[in-house]
Amino acid sequence: MQPTAAAITYANSACNHSPLLVNTGCDDGGRIHFSTNPTTHTLVSSSLQRCTSMKQLKQIQALVIRVFASEQHLYSKLLAFCTTSLASSLQYAGVMFEHIVAMSMEDVAALSAPSFVYAWNTMIRVYANGNMDPARGVLLYVRMLERSIAPNNFTFTFFVKASASLGSLLLGRAVHGHVFKFGLERDVYVQTALLHMYATLAEEWESAFHVFEKMPRRTAASWNTMIAAYARRGCLHEAQRLFDEMPHGCKDEQSWTVMVDGYARAGDFEGATALFEGMPVRVMKTTATWNAMISAYTRASMPHDALSVFRQMQMAGVKPDKITMLAILPACADLGALELGEWLHVYIDRRMMTTPPVAASSLSNCPARRDVALSNALMDMYSKCGSIEKAMKVFENTAVKSLVSWNTIITGLALHGRGEEALAMFREMRTSGVTPDDITFVGVLCACGHTGLVEEARMLLEMMRRDHGLVPKVEHYGCVVDALCRAGLLQEAKCLVETMPVRANAVILGTLLNGCRVHNNNVGLGERVLERLVELDPQNPGYYVLLSNMYATASRWRDVHRVRNFMKVRGVEKKPGCSSIEVGSMVHEFVAGDRTHPDTDEIHRKLEQVAEELHAAGYMADTSAVHLDLEDEEKADALGHHSEKLAVAFGLLNTNPGTPIRIVKNIRVCSDCHVVMKLISKLYDRDIILRDRNRFHLFQQGDCSCKDYW
Repeated sequence: MQPTAAAITYANSACNHSPLLVNTGCDDGGRIHFSTNPTTHTLVSSSLQRCTSMKQLKQIQALVIRVFASEQHLYSKLLAFCTTSLASSLQYAGVMFEHIVAMSMEDVAALSAPSFVYAWNTMIRVYANGNMDPARGVLLYVRMLERSIAPNNFTFTFFVKASASLGSLLLGRAVHGHVFKFGLERDVYVQTALLHMYATLAEEWESAFHVFEKMPRRTAASWNTMIAAYARRGCLHEAQRLFDEMPHGCKDEQSWTVMVDGYARAGDFEGATALFEGMPVRVMKTTATWNAMISAYTRASMPHDALSVFRQMQMAGVKPDKITMLAILPACADLGALELGEWLHVYIDRRMMTTPPVAASSLSNCPARRDVALSNALMDMYSKCGSIEKAMKVFENTAVKSLVSWNTIITGLALHGRGEEALAMFREMRTSGVTPDDITFVGVLCACGHTGLVEEARMLLEMMRRDHGLVPKVEHYGCVVDALCRAGLLQEAKCLVETMPVRANAVILGTLLNGCRVHNNNVGLGERVLERLVELDPQNPGYYVLLSNMYATASRWRDVHRVRNFMKVRGVEKKPGCSSIEVGSMVHEFVAGDRTHPDTDEIHRKLEQVAEELHAAGYMADTSAVHLDLEDEEKADALGHHSEKLAVAFGLLNTNPGTPIRIVKNIRVCSDCHVVMKLISKLYDRDIILRDRNRFHLFQQGDCSCKDYW
């Protein structure tokens, strides 16, 4: 078998007519050194082991072309390097593969050589793995058949995986037929691949079970595939049955991880924890096992538990990976745990997860090639922890900005009430050639609502249809209704709700109800809105509380009691206000009037001291924020122990003077606490960043970033 003329030309150029040499290492320029007395296999093999770049690979390829042109298996080794090494190049691999195919056409005997089939299998595997381009993998298989090249069991292992990635039932059945045609129906690896394919195709559940039942020999991979398929569909009883039937020697770390993940995804954390803690000593809890628990807690909005498992993982000496970070960063965001989030940021940049790996000396010196998914998660974490400037820094240092990157930063700016900047970012996004989607418009419309940009909200809603062909959904109309309500345009908001082409959901009606409370305490409209809300979401306590507060503001105490009694009859309980603050990487939580904290006496003494200073500065409690039939003095006392005030007192006691205090509250901050935060920020010269249910408030020197528009 002779190389092509083009290949010979390249070989002469690359080798510079140098004599045949054996690999002895590399010089400072990255060139491979060779010495005399070569042997075919050891020379190329040792050279590939030392090879670290495509430049060096081309030198080795030139050597093969000049000296070992008839050794086809060496080309397959070069191809394997192109597709599996850190310095791999899929484009170059494609060129080399076509060269191998062209050479084989000149030698009929080469068509059946194992190394030739290996080359085809290598390329099919590349396209099948990671869902890179599974359709090309299928086309390569077709080319094999057209050239009368018989596939082997490895071919089908990769081909079946490519077919599964395409999700085509028709193709899947055709693949299964070819397995029988080539007599590989009893090969355990091919059977396992078929099992995985059918388990992936939702409508082929019965076929997956049939393949599993007919397998003469089941490997750990076969058992794990079937158990995972049951667990993913929530069939935990069947998954547990198979897990119990699985031979003891087959149960590996993946088997246990699949079961832990299945129970956790189903919300059965007791069952998941029992399995997790009951793993035998011989089965090591790997990163994947820990990730299953952390991810499940994060998905279930249980951030405290997610952080607890993450700390256990660290104490166990298990190194987190990218999946760990993508699971734990949202938990930090939920809790406002900025200190831990910053530590994770440093870990990501110093230890791993960059392409290629690079070190970062500080948060301000971020690698430009960090994984984009991690960059997006960091942006989201910083935004929700009240540090929008650091979120912006991560965004600026992200070399390749995905659509999710733009959406994340626009939404972050919206939450911080920086509507003009969000709109500017939206314009920059469009200028850069990135097409906005539904989520983009939700973010930018939300920004308009938080900053009173009503006209801009109207224009954006029209832009969706006109410029981007997007049909506004209920979320987009909800943002516009919110903007109108915040601006006091209740009648226009009501008209939009009644005329929009989609049916109003509970969120939109709840927004309208809140607008009735904020502006002119429109009880009549509020009562009509609540009637519809009770039909849509009868167990949501927030709507009843809103109407009750409206009655209280109008001093209609009998109606207040009527609503409260109605809630009791229906078993609807009001969600208590809760505020959290992170100090020393620990998150402390408080509820109104809380006396459960270990430092409760000191906290309340500090709160009394703060109250005295506030009164000296002219503060008068806004008792309208207390919707109970109490005397003004009792109302003032109730206001004085709201959860965010307790959190601020704790922060003043346990953080250094001049440092920001960051608080997360699960419900909307009341008007009195809003006034108090502004005064404390001025009296104590502290920035206070408070995230409530709707947005962020940055209190500085007596002012709030929301400009009292919340």
